[in-house]
Amino acid sequence: MVVRNEGQALCVAVEMERRAIRVYERALMLTDDTQVASGIREILADEQEHLRRFSEMRKLYAVPEEEEKLLISSMAAEVLFTGGVMEMKREQALTTLLGLYRYAADSEAGAVETYGNFAAKCSDAGVRDVFMSIVHEESEHLTELLEKVKALEAAK
Repeated sequence: MVVRNEGQALCVAVEMERRAIRVYERALMLTDDTQVASGIREILADEQEHLRRFSEMRKLYAVPEEEEKLLISSMAAEVLFTGGVMEMKREQALTTLLGLYRYAADSEAGAVETYGNFAAKCSDAGVRDVFMSIVHEESEHLTELLEKVKALEAAK
C-alpha cells in the first residue's frame, strides 16, 4: 500500500475507523451474548475516539475528492475488516468472548502496522505524532486483548 502524504494517510485512516465502527455496530445487533456485547461496546468506544481524532486532523490536509474516492476504494477495504461481520461470525466473535478478543486482536495488530507505516510517511511532525499516539494506544489495546485471550484459553 502506497500512501504518499499526510492527507492520503488521514483519508484512509478515517475510512478504516468508519468501517471498524460499522462492523462493530452490526456485530452488536447480531450477538445475543451479554459478555460479547459488553466487549464490543468497549472496542467500539476506542474506534469512535480514533475516528474523532483522525477526522479533526484530516480537516487540515484536504485531499481532492476524486483522489479520496480512489484511495478509499483501493486501500481501506483491504486493510481492516475485509470480511466484516461475516468474518466475525466465522471467527466465533459474535458468540464467544474468546472469539471476539481474537478477532479484535488481529484487527488491532493490522492497525498498529498500518498506522505505523502512515506515521513513517508523514513529514508533518504533528500528524506523525497523532499516528504514533494511536499506534501506542492500539499497541496497548492489543496487549490487553492478547492477555484476555491467554486468560480465557487457560480457563478452558
